[in-house]
Amino acid sequence: MLFPPHLSPEEVQTVRLVKKFREACDVRNVQLVMELYPTLLAAKVLDSYDTRRITQVLHVRIRNENNPGKRDELFPFVQQVVDHLRTGVLEPHHYAFVHLFGIYKDAKRFDEGHELWQWLVQQDERYVSQAAYGAAIELMAYGRLTGLPQLEELYTDGLKRFPGTFAEYHLSPDAIVSDRTQLTTIAGIPTILLQGILTARILARDWKKAYLALDTALRIYPTQTPPRYFELFMIERPISEGYTAFMLACRAGIPMRPTHVTALITKLRAAMGASQSMADRVMLLRAIANAIYGHLEAGGNLQSIHVGSFFRAFELLLPEPIAGEDYVGEAAEMRNILVVTAHEMMSELIQAGMSPELQPFEALISISGKLRVPSLLSTTLQDIEAAGLKLGPIGKRTVITAAGLLKDQRMLEEYWSLVVSDAEANSAQIPFEDWITLTKACRRAGHEDYFRTQLLKLPYAINENTERYLVQQIDIPETPSALHDVYQYMSLQDLTAELDALKTQMKDIETVVMSGQPLDLHASPLYMHLDSQHPSLGPKEDLRAVYDELTTDPHQLPPPLATLDSLVQPAVSPTGIPLDELRFQNWVTIHEMLDTASDYESDLLHAVDTAIKAGTPLKGTPELLRLRKDAPTPRSRAGLSLKIKELRASRPEDVTIFRKIGSEDIYKRREAMITKHIAKEEGETLLPGKKGAPTIRKYIGLKSYHDAPAKSIRRVKLSDGKVEEVPGGVVAADDSQAPAKDT
Repeated sequence: MLFPPHLSPEEVQTVRLVKKFREACDVRNVQLVMELYPTLLAAKVLDSYDTRRITQVLHVRIRNENNPGKRDELFPFVQQVVDHLRTGVLEPHHYAFVHLFGIYKDAKRFDEGHELWQWLVQQDERYVSQAAYGAAIELMAYGRLTGLPQLEELYTDGLKRFPGTFAEYHLSPDAIVSDRTQLTTIAGIPTILLQGILTARILARDWKKAYLALDTALRIYPTQTPPRYFELFMIERPISEGYTAFMLACRAGIPMRPTHVTALITKLRAAMGASQSMADRVMLLRAIANAIYGHLEAGGNLQSIHVGSFFRAFELLLPEPIAGEDYVGEAAEMRNILVVTAHEMMSELIQAGMSPELQPFEALISISGKLRVPSLLSTTLQDIEAAGLKLGPIGKRTVITAAGLLKDQRMLEEYWSLVVSDAEANSAQIPFEDWITLTKACRRAGHEDYFRTQLLKLPYAINENTERYLVQQIDIPETPSALHDVYQYMSLQDLTAELDALKTQMKDIETVVMSGQPLDLHASPLYMHLDSQHPSLGPKEDLRAVYDELTTDPHQLPPPLATLDSLVQPAVSPTGIPLDELRFQNWVTIHEMLDTASDYESDLLHAVDTAIKAGTPLKGTPELLRLRKDAPTPRSRAGLSLKIKELRASRPEDVTIFRKIGSEDIYKRREAMITKHIAKEEGETLLPGKKGAPTIRKYIGLKSYHDAPAKSIRRVKLSDGKVEEVPGGVVAADDSQAPAKDT
């Protein structure tokens, strides 16, 4: 590193330290940042961007630190940084406070964060920003420090305090995008502020306004909405809505983290286990495949943990017989079809280029036990050996469990001996998870004597409390699943048809894996809901007409249609969808989600009321109240328009005939223009009308179905003293936009 010749040795050393400090920030080395900070602060060489770097490093570390003790160790330094910002020792950066509020939120130090906000909100724009407002709203929402009405007021304050970006208009639910075919290029739209109020709304169960915030974000940034927007719905809303939120992101090419996919599949499998309908379970299995495909289309990679979870879901499609017994009759036929299907899909994925890893193989081992297929167990173990893989602790437990269900005592003993060898090699006790697995497997396999022999042979590998518990467990009798009596089976024909559709989905996944490129969504589309046959709110032509009615300004000319010679071509999403079409599809999906949410809330309220009247706890899983959507009664285009407005309205009285175009301030100015009297003749005065006389009825926006206002009468006194009744013209929307004239 070369330095200017005029630098002193101390200055050269300082430059080196600054470089070292910034490199530490880049690699998230918190300890080194904390060590260098006092020296660099004293030298007064830290600028505002260094302040942002420091808070970002701390935020990432605290967010990813699961150990509360280690997290607490960082807080003296966090507080030191905050103190230096408040006293002016450290250069402020407005985004640093976004990270600080995130730190306080993630560490659940809500009161400390609120104290910082009370100071920050009084500072100038070097300190405070719309993003800081959003982060503070989110902090207070999670900390339950104030109610939603107060947070809505804070959101409005954040919009009004920074009028230069016109954010109050752009973030309003009915704002117009001037060119729906292009990306939004307006700088400074505060997505973090919108995210903050969305968070507050969804935590307060104001789901309707939360959806309108998501709709707003997707209207402005159809391909760039932050993943956190979708994650909130995945976490806070029922699976039927959270799933669609995930698929919205995938269709737009917005990549979600692999952990999001893992959590989603876990919820889908839990819903499968709670459902008493085989048709619903198969639907959810297909939804898992659709989610994996969507993740690939959005630019994600095929993860073995996701493939393993998908295959494990196969074992949930049939109620399990009592240990040691097999499936019979049509259930046995279904079992055979399921096992063959799963094994073929696994083989074809590997042939397509999926790297062989343990989780999918462990899933097949689990299936072999749950569905009572000994040949699948032996074949899978051979495949693992051929792939050069070695089972870990989880895999060995899975084999022991399967061997117990199959009553394969030889294999049970073989894999238990491997568990014992591993413990002895590490001079460690055998974990409780292994002991309880052995206990249940021996009980199911009728191998209780072997279990007791192992207790006697391995006293050093188990503690007294665990041994006492296991001795009780070995004698508990196996009981048949209660699901057998209530399970709603599919017909063999229907199951085969659904599995054929699933195979088609898996072919798309195989093609993406093989080619390394996403597929054309027009040819191989995603579906957006749990049910691939989810009914639409109306015909596409009618939806498009209502969409155009509500998202365009009738007084603004549409952008010219692009041709091959146009300098600016229509933008497309990373998934190949033109933005005009994607914005429309997002709008349709958001309103389908609103409709689903409305049904869910009604179902939940009914279930709660029923439970209260019966004096019993709410039974079942609220998530499963409505997995499928009934087809709606066909609507006219006007009826569809009214339905959309009802879904968007917070209150029934908010469903108005006429739509306001533009911001609220613009609308108020227009109202003033309409009601203002304009003198037509010198000396003219306006006289009070007769009681009951018609009055001017103002309206904004042209609708094909509006009621024309009644004719109004003006009584005017002319300059010669005469009084005449003059018909008042209807004030049209075009007139309302004209500048006001002086009176």
